[in-house]
Formats: sequence, structure tokens, C-alpha cells
Amino acid sequence: MDENLQEETTIFELKPAARAHLGLLLWGIALLPALGLGLILLLRLWYLIASTRYRLTTQRLFVQKGLVAKHLEEVELFRVKDVMLSQGVLDRILRVGTVVVLSTDDTAPRLELAGLRNPLDAKEKIRGAFRSARQREGMRTGEFIAS
Repeated sequence: MDENLQEETTIFELKPAARAHLGLLLWGIALLPALGLGLILLLRLWYLIASTRYRLTTQRLFVQKGLVAKHLEEVELFRVKDVMLSQGVLDRILRVGTVVVLSTDDTAPRLELAGLRNPLDAKEKIRGAFRSARQREGMRTGEFIAS
């Protein structure tokens, strides 16, 4: 087994919060009596939450989507360029948001972790993890930007 994989530990595992999809939830409840349309919307809400997982380790960030068919994106943390937080007015009221991770990865230059509870905490954990990963790789910020 690779030595780097042995020292990789999970920092957090998250999934989207139901309250991040409040509009879908309210429409689903309101439309329940109308030909099952509300049930379809509520099933969509359940699927959005149940099928998405975010995992941050000491070396990588994973975004997994899907229940039966799965799609997994991963970014090595030393490739991360920037981490941003996006919150609309309703998101701020509900204390949810989207963390956007920009990287030099060819297949996943932009990862969005949508619907997170306490998104600022998640953003700061990602920031700390990518800074530590760069130090382990012996990279300085100037070297990273030049590449």
C-alpha cells in the first residue's frame, strides 16, 4: 500500500442540508393534493440530499453524486488555488451556503459543495487542509502560482 494513502485521514464528511432546498420542500408540501406533483417534488428533494456526499481528507476533496450510478470527482488538495463561499439572502437566513473550490485539476477545475450547513466552517477546514497539503508537498505559494 502506498505510504501516502496510509497517512490520509478524513477531516469531514458532509451532505446537503434539507433547508438548503426550502423552496422545493414548500412547493412539494403545497402541491401534495394536486395529482401527486407535490410527492414528485418531495422525492426530488430526498434524492438531492441522499445522493450527494462531500468528503475532505488530509490529501483530497471528494464530491460523490448518485445513488445507483455513481459519479465521483476528486481533487488533490495541493492543486487547490482558491476556496470561496457563496450565500444568498435566504441562504444566510437558513445558515446554509455553497463552498466553491477552484483548482488546477484538469478534470475538476471547479467543485461546488452546495447546500452545506455552516459553510464558513467547511470553507475554513478546506483552506487549512490545502495549506497543509502544500507544505507536505514542499510547495510555496509563489511556486504554485508560477506553475
